[in-house]
Amino acid sequence: MRFAPLIICLAAISLAAPTNFLDGAYDWNDELAEFYGKVSQYINTAKHNIRASSCDASKIAMPSYASGMTSPSGLKPRYVALGRGTQNYTCADSTSKSAPVAVGAVARLYNATCIAANYPDLLAKLPNLAYRISLSTNEYASFPPANIDMMGHHFFFDATTPEFNLNTTPKKQDGIVMTKKGGAIDAPSGSVSGKYGAVPWLYLTTTDGTVGNYKSVYRVNTASGSPPKTCKGMQPTFEVQYAANYYFFGE
Repeated sequence: MRFAPLIICLAAISLAAPTNFLDGAYDWNDELAEFYGKVSQYINTAKHNIRASSCDASKIAMPSYASGMTSPSGLKPRYVALGRGTQNYTCADSTSKSAPVAVGAVARLYNATCIAANYPDLLAKLPNLAYRISLSTNEYASFPPANIDMMGHHFFFDATTPEFNLNTTPKKQDGIVMTKKGGAIDAPSGSVSGKYGAVPWLYLTTTDGTVGNYKSVYRVNTASGSPPKTCKGMQPTFEVQYAANYYFFGE
């Protein structure tokens, strides 16, 4: 029966709750309660839906708010990743006369493709939960609260080139995506702001050095990551925790 993979996936998410809660991986809160409540509902639905698909990437659609950026016309969704890491900044001095300057980001990427294909409402909530959760010291461990597997790393190749390395292990070689900024829109009202605000949603296009049939990447559902408005009281270099969903499109 085709619904079995969905139940397995959802069961793994459900089992993450008591396990990580008891391990102190994160604090229980209303958002987590709502998240696992939806997981429970979907498990019951999947048990009785013999036509449910397992992981059909063609079903993936970006949030409607992202229509404010360039649409991936003619391209196909390849993967969706939950990104969890830091936005990095520098300050010329520690006074209110200086403003923080963005100097890239560093994040781990976790494969949320199947969640995106089948449960987009759960996917949209993941960054709001994830940015509060500390990364495991085990770099390749799955990530709560959805127990999703490590997919790759995001960092900056140089000052203007965001890179997504999806070659995590010798057996998982999904390519390298080199990009440049193509557009941006402010995070929608209601986004989880953290201390200073949610970073914008981005449209990235691929550049030379890309390995694999990738054409564009979208950063959406951002949570936190923005710097303070001025450098008053800040260190010369500092990080702001963030999380976001990244959609990868290709031909």
